[in-house]
Amino acid sequence: MWYRGCRSVVPRYVIVGVLAVCQWGAVAAHAATVYSYIDDQGNPVFTDSPETIPEKYRAKVKTHERPDSEKKSPSVMSTVRDTVKEQVKSFGFQVPSVQVDLKNFSVTQSPILSYAGIAAIVLLLIMYFSKDSPMIRLLALGLLIVLGIGTPVLIYTSQGGPMDTMKQKAAASGQAQQDRLQQVPR
Repeated sequence: MWYRGCRSVVPRYVIVGVLAVCQWGAVAAHAATVYSYIDDQGNPVFTDSPETIPEKYRAKVKTHERPDSEKKSPSVMSTVRDTVKEQVKSFGFQVPSVQVDLKNFSVTQSPILSYAGIAAIVLLLIMYFSKDSPMIRLLALGLLIVLGIGTPVLIYTSQGGPMDTMKQKAAASGQAQQDRLQQVPR
């Protein structure tokens, strides 16, 4: 039967698909130069685009160099992402860079939920295509459970998540308490 030979190929494509998902988090480009000037009301104005500076302020513009993120040593994730891009290109595929922005989630929570959803779909596909291998199905089920537990924890602890909000409220409450204590005469 022809499908017996394909059974060993399917997991390879699934693995390549999972690795290709890693490169979907497009890195936003950051300007290395920031321009500033003082407007007529005495307010400082900052921009990274010199075209937005009115003509009458261009003679008074000060430039500020920001440290370039490209000069830092690449992280493990970016190295893996670059390797995956090269591997996917060697197979002749082109995976588009996608940044999903979900409503009611912060900028850091949307990718977590998107990647978790994609990983869950891939794990379910692995479980479906590995009907003859209970060990692979069990491994995929275990990873699905870990994903189901880890995703809410990551969303909760991410920047802009509920834990971050509670920290801000606690800091504001502590500061208010300190202010009240300083106002009490001794």
